[in-house]
Amino acid sequence: MTQRITLYGSGNRCRVMCEILKESDIDIITILDSNPSKWGKIISGHRIERPDKIYELREESICITIADFESVKEIRRNLRQKYQYDLGREIHYNQLILEVYKRSRKIKRSIQGKWITKKSQDKDQKVIFDCYNGLILGGVEAWTMELCEALIRDGRKHTYILSDMGNYQVPSLIGGQIIYVDINHQEQFSVRSVLNLIEIILKELPCKIVTCTTNEVMLAAYLIKQYYPDAIEIISVIHNSNEKSYEEYMDFIECSDFYIGVSRDIRDDLIRYGFGEDRVQSMNCPFACEPILKREYSDASEPIRIGYAGRIEYVQKRMDLLPKLIESLIERNVDFRIEVAGDGAARNDLEEVVKRNQWDEKVIFLGRLKRSILSDFWKKQDICINMADFEGRSISILEAMGNGAVPIVTATSGVREDIREGMNGYIIPLRDYEAMAERIEVLSLHRERLSGMGKLAHNIVYPKSLMETHLKFWEKILD
Repeated sequence: MTQRITLYGSGNRCRVMCEILKESDIDIITILDSNPSKWGKIISGHRIERPDKIYELREESICITIADFESVKEIRRNLRQKYQYDLGREIHYNQLILEVYKRSRKIKRSIQGKWITKKSQDKDQKVIFDCYNGLILGGVEAWTMELCEALIRDGRKHTYILSDMGNYQVPSLIGGQIIYVDINHQEQFSVRSVLNLIEIILKELPCKIVTCTTNEVMLAAYLIKQYYPDAIEIISVIHNSNEKSYEEYMDFIECSDFYIGVSRDIRDDLIRYGFGEDRVQSMNCPFACEPILKREYSDASEPIRIGYAGRIEYVQKRMDLLPKLIESLIERNVDFRIEVAGDGAARNDLEEVVKRNQWDEKVIFLGRLKRSILSDFWKKQDICINMADFEGRSISILEAMGNGAVPIVTATSGVREDIREGMNGYIIPLRDYEAMAERIEVLSLHRERLSGMGKLAHNIVYPKSLMETHLKFWEKILD
């Protein structure tokens, strides 16, 4: 491991890294930043320098501390092409964190000798699901709570959820099963957070930790495992299919014992990345779906009804394409009504666009809906749309199909497991809103297809929706 390093980027993650490196024998040479307004300023006793300083440091290791993955890729291109820097010397942010914590004397003192081995029956062993970022009702959080309820009802009374100190509405059955942690989300991987989690997890040994992202919970569990390998097991459930997510899991590849992708696409990607076929499985996430589909569809005298449910964001969800889709539908003289269920950073902006273009009667923003009424929402829709650049496996699309809405969605992870092109829905290329508009136009002109396609959509996903099947999968994993 290197003894000297240059940090690139002077934001909050840089400050956290400076704190972490105090626990090591690694010296920070300097901090580089592309923003001229930051040059000459001091962070943790280190002066921020211009990027061309790298000419003098091309034999030294570098760590890019910036969070945005596209920015990281751009910096890497500049380092290689503009500054002729050998990227073989780069140490990824997560790799550096892992190495420093593994070598930290403070971490060793916080773990060694703090737990006395005790025998435990499998059924008594604790299972802790990580919802470190809180219990807001996103797809991952909803899945976690529903699975934990099912496990408890099935007799696994020692099933818990680890979460932050937020005030959340949770089902009564798991209300007493929450392990609350005081977390500063602005300082991911900080020494204080990791030590805090180590102390909490030590009290729960022996246990299995189920994580859904690369975070402090996985790191703390792994550090404990270095000293008590038989007392803890780490299972990583991967909900996102994109290059950034895979790179982060590769950086922490030694931490997890087992990986579960929420689609076969993710499983295949993980194997291709080198995670090992014997350590990877895939699963179907359960969702509410009635065995028999009962609903109506619009006819030619009405607007065709289009639904979207999910986060209203430009990044990943690509809701910036919604106005372009609307314009294309109007140009095609399609009579339509779009209902948008959800919330997010782009909502206010999109509402302004709708108002400015006088699309108020065509586009309705409903806000975040309770999960209990999502089935009613989808039964009102003829079509489900999703324009995301990447998904793990969209539970929203599955819920829509389960309620007979015909999916017209981009080619993200998992969709080919459920959609038969032209039979129960359509898969379009990423960002191709014109192709989406064309499919909507076809169904608008041929409303008689909706019923047959919607029924087939339901019939294909219904067997995958059952909690009973999902529970058996997890019982096998946990045992």
